[in-house]
Amino acid sequence: MGSIAVSRAERNRREGKRRLAAIVGPGGLALLLAIAYWWAVGQAEPAPVEVPVSLAPTTSPPPPVSEPSSVRIDRDNNTVRLEGRVKSESERDALVAAVANSGLDVDDRITVSPDVDDSDPRVVAALLAPLLNGTDDGRLALVDGTVTITGEAFDPVEAEQIQFAIDTATAAGLTVDDQTTIQVLPEAVQIVELQKEIDQIFELAREIEGQYPNFDVSVEELSSGARTTLDRVAVAFRRYPLPAADIIGHTDWTGSEATNQALSEARAQTVTDYLVGVGVESGRLTAIGRGESEPLADNNTESGRAENRRVDFEVKKRER
Repeated sequence: MGSIAVSRAERNRREGKRRLAAIVGPGGLALLLAIAYWWAVGQAEPAPVEVPVSLAPTTSPPPPVSEPSSVRIDRDNNTVRLEGRVKSESERDALVAAVANSGLDVDDRITVSPDVDDSDPRVVAALLAPLLNGTDDGRLALVDGTVTITGEAFDPVEAEQIQFAIDTATAAGLTVDDQTTIQVLPEAVQIVELQKEIDQIFELAREIEGQYPNFDVSVEELSSGARTTLDRVAVAFRRYPLPAADIIGHTDWTGSEATNQALSEARAQTVTDYLVGVGVESGRLTAIGRGESEPLADNNTESGRAENRRVDFEVKKRER
């Protein structure tokens, strides 16, 4: 029984091989071999792939960082110290020129660095000029777009100059830190200072024109030189806002005493009207005529008579 069963199994196995060979044939066998090959490749570990390694980093170095612009300006009486960094020689020259044009001494410590951020030297110079005019001990610091102004103004004109610096900085797009203060002088001090300044203005006018004001013999109109001088006097009145003043007209002795008295009064009123017209408060001014009674020079000479055709200022306490 056993031998018969084995023989049948062997016969069945051999019959299966013959059938498979008949079905697959040569082409089918090649296909099977190809499938077996790719399956075997898929099962094997992949061969390592060599990746080229760069010997140097491929990223470029970061660009240099610009330094913020920084300028500091300190005034101590007649000396101005300039410190900080600017981008170009033109900026440095603009700052030095602004100080020199103000008639002050320059202590130049500015350095030029091409790495500094771009800035406009005209803006810095425009800030510098009003600061120099506005205070004797002021400071202006311009650092990375922020301008800090410190100092003490002793009169409204100085305060206006500092305010102009602030307005200029704001218009230029800068941030402003205003630390200035205004010191109001006592009226007694203002009286002395206003009289002193007017006297200096008159003395300068006399040196330029030979006399002040340049009135003709019988005319009260102001010459162009007299108007220029009175413009300076008006600024002085704004600088010292508390005192008042008598404006006193004088004549030479040409003509009658009554005529000269009337002419002196008209001359004083002409000066008063002009000053009021350029902004001086009328309540601070009083026109007075003294005719020919107070000559300064010899009426027997033409130059002396021209000197006596004048208007004087006497500064006083304002009546309230």
